[in-house]
Amino acid sequence: MKKMTKVAALLLAGTMVMSLAACSSKSDTTTTTAAAEETTETTAETEAGETVAEGEMGPIFKDLKENGVLKVGIIGNDPTFCFHTVQDGKDVLAGFEVAGMYEMADRLSEYLDREVTVEFYESDFTGCMSALEANQVFFVTRLSPTDERKETWLFTDVYHKSNECYVALKDNVDNEKFTGTLEGVSVCGQMGSIDITMTQHLYPDAEIQELGLVSDLLLSVKNGKSDLACMNAVSAAMSVAANPDLAVVDSLTWEPTDEFDKGCGLCMAYGNEDFAEWASQFFADITEEGLWAQMQSDAAAQLDEEALANFIVE
Repeated sequence: MKKMTKVAALLLAGTMVMSLAACSSKSDTTTTTAAAEETTETTAETEAGETVAEGEMGPIFKDLKENGVLKVGIIGNDPTFCFHTVQDGKDVLAGFEVAGMYEMADRLSEYLDREVTVEFYESDFTGCMSALEANQVFFVTRLSPTDERKETWLFTDVYHKSNECYVALKDNVDNEKFTGTLEGVSVCGQMGSIDITMTQHLYPDAEIQELGLVSDLLLSVKNGKSDLACMNAVSAAMSVAANPDLAVVDSLTWEPTDEFDKGCGLCMAYGNEDFAEWASQFFADITEEGLWAQMQSDAAAQLDEEALANFIVE
């Protein structure tokens, strides 16, 4: 299947700032279980040492020790984080967050001295958070640790962050209104996303519209219902590559500060501070090893016509 090398180049150029803010792109809710892929022999180091006494474990570690299943809530259909592709004639879940979870399970297997497999609960933002509240998953990936969310949920350290972009019709990118506070400009974004929050901070006079899928945002711009669609650099690169009549408004692209965009981490219930600390160290380890960057490069190289088709709107 043809690789989308042009798209991969765009993604790598636009997203290697550090890693990304929360999105709420949607796919049908699915559950996928798989054994951890063996990608490295290095065990994540933690201050707790090689093992943790079972009586000292929080709920996630206790469940992992007993059942050996890493239950991951993942926001789907968001290349290159999480998307579907075909391998050996079979539909498989791919993306660098997916690869990261397999690596996490592999290192947990060594840490807990038992095999740990991965079970993905793939849904949109609302579905994943509902699953977290119902204890169907241990954590949800790719959520920004805002002060409001931290009042209810525990987060790991940030593991990804990227530039924020605004997409417009190509023949409208030089609109004189695309400056200042964006007064009189309609901006659409994904419901529950940090993109909306940051736009409200940066451009207080913009008219905000909250929609569902990335495809909904693009369609709104194409139909003239919105002037701009706000999204992260990954989605923006995919969107303009799939739709030649759209373009990124370079003058509005910016690298967020922590004041507006804290990046994203794993979101879980309080009481799992031991696991949050272990997971934070895990991401620090694979970043230092260069493995995290390699996973992102590999995910971009996996993009094919089918993955790109999800961003084509007419």
